[in-house]
Formats: sequence, C-alpha cells, structure tokens
Amino acid sequence: MSSTLIDYDSVAEIYDLYVVADYDIPFFLRETANVEGPVLELTAGTGRLSLALIEAGVHLTCVDGSRGMLDVLSRKLRDRGLSAEVLCADICQLELHTRYQLALLPFQAFMEIIGEPRQRLALSAVFACLAPGGRFICTMHNPVVRRAQVDGTLRLVGRFATQDGTLVVSGFEQGGQPLVKRLQVFEFFDSDGRLRSKQLMPMEFEFVDRAHFETMARDAGFHVVALYGNYDRSSFDAGRSPVMIWVLQRPDAQPSVAADVPQAVRR
Repeated sequence: MSSTLIDYDSVAEIYDLYVVADYDIPFFLRETANVEGPVLELTAGTGRLSLALIEAGVHLTCVDGSRGMLDVLSRKLRDRGLSAEVLCADICQLELHTRYQLALLPFQAFMEIIGEPRQRLALSAVFACLAPGGRFICTMHNPVVRRAQVDGTLRLVGRFATQDGTLVVSGFEQGGQPLVKRLQVFEFFDSDGRLRSKQLMPMEFEFVDRAHFETMARDAGFHVVALYGNYDRSSFDAGRSPVMIWVLQRPDAQPSVAADVPQAVRR
C-alpha cells in the first residue's frame, strides 16, 4: 500500500508473500455491511482488504500511489471475476467526481503521510470526496505503544515459503520523534538454504499523537464520531491501546447541534 514515496513498486510482486495480516478484515466488513453507496478504499495496495470487501458486495473504489501494487490487484480481480474501480493517485491530491458514503484508510497507513502540511492536505482531500454525512475511518498506531519498537534492533518479520525456497523478511527502525526511518530487508534463499539474493527497502513513517490528529481532523471540517483502541471496538486507552481507529464524519448539509462523542459510537 502506498501513500508516499516508499518504493512499493519494487516489492509489488512479493508483497503478498510476507503481508498476510487479516486481523482487521472483520472490522471493515462490519463497517461496510450497511453502506448502500460507494466506498473509497485508500492505500488499497494489492487488495489485502479490497478482495474481501468486494466479495461481500461492497461497491469499491481502490486508490493507491503505487502502480505496481495496483497492477497486482487488477490481475487478482480479473482472475476472480470481480470488478472495482482502480485508480493510481496520491491521497493528498485526490480529485474524484464520485461522492462516497464511506472512505477507509486501513493498515495504519496514514502514518506514511509525512509532515503536517501533507497530512492536512490528505484530510481535506478525503473530506471533499465524501457525501454529506459520509464517514472516514482512519487508522494509525498509538505512538505511546508503538514507539517502544523504534530502538535500532533488527527484528524478524517472518519466514515465508516461495516457489523455489524461502523469503526471510526483517527490519530495524530508528528515530520516532516523530519521524521513523525503517530499513526493510528481504533475503531470498533457495531450497538448499543458500542465500540467493538480498533486497533493501527504505521506509519512513511518522507518529501522530491523538490531540494533534484530532485538531487537524476538526480543522478539515470533520466531526469525531468514535475513537477505538483496537479492532474489537474497545475504547482507546492512551497508555495501552495498540492503535487509534478514528471514525470521522462529514457533517450533513444542515449539521445538528449534538456534541461529539470521541470514544463511543454514535449510531
């Protein structure tokens, strides 16, 4: 998935080998279940989440900044006989004619939008893509919890089977105040365990704290409907929750006077 200058094109054909997470799919299936209009998925990548939503009947537009990742997604759609609008675009410069009932930014990908100016552009662009009353679900790591892993230690992501051997993925992170620089390492071993090749991918992401994000979201015109601390919809705990899942809403044409409820869903 891509929203910045991380070279996801270089790993598009192997991305599905090592990115196998599905912990958030039930959450998004539930959030999209009753949406009658179109849904916008940002940083759709190779379709980790997209395929499940489309198969559930969601009318989906898939946006990503990596043409290589979207080529893989398009191939999967053809192979499965599925359809979706697939667009290569920068989140910060979205100019879409459709107005969506729901926009999704999954997999904590907002953090790959570096710098407050671009973050504000992204929020404003998403706001403009929503119909009145439309919602935006934006996910990111909780900096208080996630920062503990930014210590320069090389950590194994996992070992993954390939057609002719094994892919070993690892990485280390430095910084975190607020920019994190990560180096992702890909090592390809043959069936005899011999190292065949190695690939490096520099990555950057930025911690955004709760108060600052809420200020930017409100400045963009959003109301805060909910803030979850995990994909089970538990309330956000600043010291313990692994993620921040923001449910934001573009006000109706004639907004109500009801107060915002940042940690409980208003239905």
